[in-house]
Amino acid sequence: MVYVDASKPALFDGFTRNTFTAMIEGVRASAIEAGLLSPGDFDRGIADLYRTADADGVFCYTFFKAVAVNP
Repeated sequence: MVYVDASKPALFDGFTRNTFTAMIEGVRASAIEAGLLSPGDFDRGIADLYRTADADGVFCYTFFKAVAVNP
């Protein structure tokens, strides 16, 4: 789990902006081409992610692994 708020300012840039948001921005064309959402919706989502890195923002993400069995 990653939790970033004003008490961890280095993580605003290091993780929230330069890792997580950059990773999501990298799939923009593929997501729009696949019809998952409109360009405007995608851009609003990215703006919201950047907003979490403002001084009063909070970013929390939980990483998980799933395993499936095909009987």
